[in-house]
Amino acid sequence: MLSKHFDRDNRVTVLIGEGSRLRVYLDDGYWTKLLDPGFAYEPEIRDMLDRVLTPETIFLDCGANIGFWSVLTRHRARRVVAVEASPETFHRLTDNIALNGGGVDAVHAALWGQDDASLSIVGHHLCHAAASVCERDADAGRNGWRSFDVASVTIDTLLRRHCAGLSGPVVVKLDVEGAEIPAVEGAKETLAERDVVFLFEDHGLDPTCKVSRHLLDMGMVVMSPGRPRPLTIREIAAVKVEPTRGYNFAACRPDAPFVELLARPRN
Repeated sequence: MLSKHFDRDNRVTVLIGEGSRLRVYLDDGYWTKLLDPGFAYEPEIRDMLDRVLTPETIFLDCGANIGFWSVLTRHRARRVVAVEASPETFHRLTDNIALNGGGVDAVHAALWGQDDASLSIVGHHLCHAAASVCERDADAGRNGWRSFDVASVTIDTLLRRHCAGLSGPVVVKLDVEGAEIPAVEGAKETLAERDVVFLFEDHGLDPTCKVSRHLLDMGMVVMSPGRPRPLTIREIAAVKVEPTRGYNFAACRPDAPFVELLARPRN
């Protein structure tokens, strides 16, 4: 009976929002969680996007994976650009963008601090959500993990290529598996010219909170949605109680309009 719901490639199409669908492969344990009606995917990211996205906003979905956030926000921002480094995952990303009628610019590249560097990304067809240019070199060639070469791109170049002539604030979702700091270093021009907010992950395995610390050292504030004031490093570390999961925060300049939006009490 269930076979009538699945196509020849062992996929199922899931409704993820009004008018938005995602094609999920059934051997993909990360995304098949969406088949559970009670499952909420990354509620902190959803909360932050609901606060900071407007029709005037440019949204860079960096580490877009198969396109969940790109597809869901394609009608809510002035421009949506989805960046994905893994070749197989990028194919699934473009498939999901087409499934929803387009409206998203897809870029096959690894976000980095410089353009056109040849980077090696290590990934697994059953663990594509963990593909990384930084943290899995030792896994290459072992138990199905493979290495691919991919060109790098900076945030500054993404905006020049895909958002030329478009003004407005920039929301950058950083889910780049250890490459957050190089990625931010590639946004110097953008940070000098626009209001920018980074939605990023600080992993529970990192007691030093190096990503948050780097952003604070750049003069930004780190926010958690619904908290009335910016967080200190001590407060960020105190939030990270589980070493097996990542914790999502937002960072922007202290005078950016995002601060007020993120501090707004939850409904």
